Amino acid sequence: MRVIEKKRPPFMTSKRWIIVIVLAVIAFGIWFGFYFRDIQTPRWSEEREAREIAIATNLLKEVTSVQKHIWEQTVWITEGTDLNDRSIYLFHKEKELLHNIDASVTLPKEAVASNFKTLKPDVEVIRIMPAVIMNNPAWEVYYSVTVDGAKSFNYDFYSFDQEMKLIQSYKLSAKTGP
Repeated sequence: MRVIEKKRPPFMTSKRWIIVIVLAVIAFGIWFGFYFRDIQTPRWSEEREAREIAIATNLLKEVTSVQKHIWEQTVWITEGTDLNDRSIYLFHKEKELLHNIDASVTLPKEAVASNFKTLKPDVEVIRIMPAVIMNNPAWEVYYSVTVDGAKSFNYDFYSFDQEMKLIQSYKLSAKTGP
């Protein structure tokens, strides 16, 4: 009986468990932050370099977006405003400027999406972005089609102007997808 009366309280009380769990969550969060930064640093460096190249052309005063497109060649598409406050697209690879297009001569991304949905209403659009195909600027539309329960993925390239003519279409094999 005496042993039961003089029993020590447990070392890990509920308060200590809470402290250990909170510290473990904080440590995991810090580790994940460092891990994410380490993984993303090369991508961020590429984007920063593409942004600097676009500004160095003296055609842009402000960059609003930078996108990397890989198809026949790796091309950076930089969207921004020029010195006259007009929206323009710059297509460049490395330090070579391929195309400089005023945004007023092309359809906006939202108009491309709505036009594409009227052309093919039964598809699911995954991504729409500016691209370069056959050394010409284009709109790339990546979408999926479900026919008889089988899902296939497709790329359509449309002209980068007001007309949006189909340039090229690719159908990926059924085992390819996001």
